[in-house]
Amino acid sequence: MAENNRTEPWHQSLQAVLTALNQTLHGAIRCPGEPAASAAGATRGGRAGHTGRNDNAYMYILFVMTLFAATVGSLILGYTRSRKVDKRSDPYHVYIKNRVSMI
Repeated sequence: MAENNRTEPWHQSLQAVLTALNQTLHGAIRCPGEPAASAAGATRGGRAGHTGRNDNAYMYILFVMTLFAATVGSLILGYTRSRKVDKRSDPYHVYIKNRVSMI
């Protein structure tokens, strides 16, 4: 069954990119612009004592997650409160209330 699969080149190039990314993450290949680690203080990844611009990245992530949680919480709270208001002013409930008061 020899079929012409047009996704094969995409698969091969994606596999090459993922392999290069994996090697970069594990320290086998240096990123462009990254200084070479000295042999004296180098560890497996070459990042011992390395201070960079991403030192406070966890604070940024925590800040963004807090803003997201506050936004979603306020949306949920506003929606539930608006549903309660709708139930009180629902014409059916107003009719029942008026009808019961007439009897």
